[in-house]
Amino acid sequence: MNIDGLLNAFRNSNDPARQQAMVDAYIPILRPILIPAGCYYLFVTWEHWQTQTGLMLVGFSLISMTTALGFYLFHKLLTTNRSMSLARLEMHNLAMHLFMYLNLLSYLLVYNVETRYIYFVLLAFIFAITSATTRTAMISVPLTLATLYWFSTSLPADLYAEYVSIVVATAFASVSMTGLLRLAIIRQIDARLLADELTVKARALADADMLTGIPNRRAIFEKVDRLIEQRTPFWLGIFDLDGFKGINDVYGHSMGDRLLRASVARAMDLHFEGAMIGRIGGDEFAVVLTGNVSEAQVRELASGWLKALTAPYVIDNQELSVGASAGFSHYPDMGTDSTQLYEQADFALYKAKARFRGQCILFDTTDSQEMENAIAIERELREGNLEQELFLLFQPQYSPSSQRVVSFEALARWQNPRLGLVRPDDFIRVAERSGFIQKVTAILFRKGLAELKTWPEEISLSFNLSARDISDQSFVLSLLGQIIQEGVSPSRLEFEITETAVMSDLATSSTVLERLRSSGCRVALDDFGSGYSSFEYLDQLPLDKVKIDRSFIRKVPHSTTSREIVAAIIALCSKLNLRCVLEGVETEEEMAVLAGLKPDLIQGYLFGRPMSGQDAGKLIADQQPADAQPLMLQIQSA
Repeated sequence: MNIDGLLNAFRNSNDPARQQAMVDAYIPILRPILIPAGCYYLFVTWEHWQTQTGLMLVGFSLISMTTALGFYLFHKLLTTNRSMSLARLEMHNLAMHLFMYLNLLSYLLVYNVETRYIYFVLLAFIFAITSATTRTAMISVPLTLATLYWFSTSLPADLYAEYVSIVVATAFASVSMTGLLRLAIIRQIDARLLADELTVKARALADADMLTGIPNRRAIFEKVDRLIEQRTPFWLGIFDLDGFKGINDVYGHSMGDRLLRASVARAMDLHFEGAMIGRIGGDEFAVVLTGNVSEAQVRELASGWLKALTAPYVIDNQELSVGASAGFSHYPDMGTDSTQLYEQADFALYKAKARFRGQCILFDTTDSQEMENAIAIERELREGNLEQELFLLFQPQYSPSSQRVVSFEALARWQNPRLGLVRPDDFIRVAERSGFIQKVTAILFRKGLAELKTWPEEISLSFNLSARDISDQSFVLSLLGQIIQEGVSPSRLEFEITETAVMSDLATSSTVLERLRSSGCRVALDDFGSGYSSFEYLDQLPLDKVKIDRSFIRKVPHSTTSREIVAAIIALCSKLNLRCVLEGVETEEEMAVLAGLKPDLIQGYLFGRPMSGQDAGKLIADQQPADAQPLMLQIQSA
């Protein structure tokens, strides 16, 4: 017997987990014994009715029937109540032993039948086996053997000595049985507790984000599902870091990982009772707010988190900055299942990133139709044959000085068999939000290159890149690889970007655009003048062309201010050696006013609507350098 193991078990006997494990281990041992034992004492009761009369019958029957009934009730208790305490189990166990002991003792006190003394030995072995704890065994077994010794003292000397030997042998055997059984059970309990501990640790690892240590996506959505099952109101919020990927690309993943851990530390410092913060993606976090939290409190909390997350980080003497936006949805006011709530919060987040960058947006039920449309578009982006369904139209850019079309802008179009012709703004916005934009860009870029190869060398193509496109250096490099593979001169490719595409991470965008320019491609800034920092981008971005926003062009015939702004931008571009495109010229009236400003390039319905590649090729082929007026008529008709 391993004495050290037993002593260690005794020392740990006060551990609640170990005590409950003892209960769980002994219940399966005790329960099967109780029904046969109860049946035996029913038989004993019947035997008393056959052999006893008067008060003896009443007394013996009462004891044996009480024992049988007690065994039945104890069995029922163990069957229905699996979570009883160890102390309570000991109490019932000791009572079971006491009734068995009283049955034998009462009979021998009346009849003192020597042949039945051996029953005490049997009881000692039963008590050693069925004792729930060592304490129970140390009470029941010594009591039984002491009673056997007491009865044996009245026997002749030779029988007395024999019974003393039996008592001693039984004592040693009972102690050995008790020890061996306890050791086996203790080892089983230790193995179970270790398995439970490992299970808890494994569950903790499965539910924790390996990088930051906070709950992961699985843990967050298990919490959400549990709250929904309990019908507990809560808010589900999603936070997204802007510009994190650029930090990863420029400074490496190690720096990015440290930034994420620092972001989590800041968020955890702003503790709110009932809040659970988890990481559900690369730079995406979720928060679950339980309790009676109002919309105003959610906005206030989110504002505090956003402010903390976007404050500059100093890591290895490098000052790093990221932006952040958030979207929230509420159960049950806005959604009734985890998928719906997540989609709503994600939609609110995208709305914040697209229109209210750096802020928190709560999902509005009036946005439900727009969200359903977005979900339908996302489903078709995921399941549709985009290679066949996506196509390009080409809008000419006309040079008044040479009176020729010198370039075309590639415009994305999508004809889906279930959704029909989907608006470019709609499907591009959904593709950006759902992560399909690079797949869309790659398909359209291949088709644009294939068309460009059929055009003369002097004709170039302008292609639009999204914010996600230019934030991924490896993707941009893959586009350059396609250009080389197709054998197209990079100087014939121009990549258009918007102010909103670069504002989230200007440093990374500048690095990627510089890579494009160094490869021979050109870079154009679209919708110039529509943002807050347009002139700042002229200084910080490597540009070749500026496209003036059409909102200025429409006002030119009627607004002296707009006319002067356009004239100033044209002059500024000339001094900075940048080409300038007037975008959205649609009427002769607009062109009459703009002609006096000596524009560099014109793009708009007046000089050509978006057309197929075949029509663009025909337009190029029909150009006559010396005959400007016929060309103008051809372009307008196209």
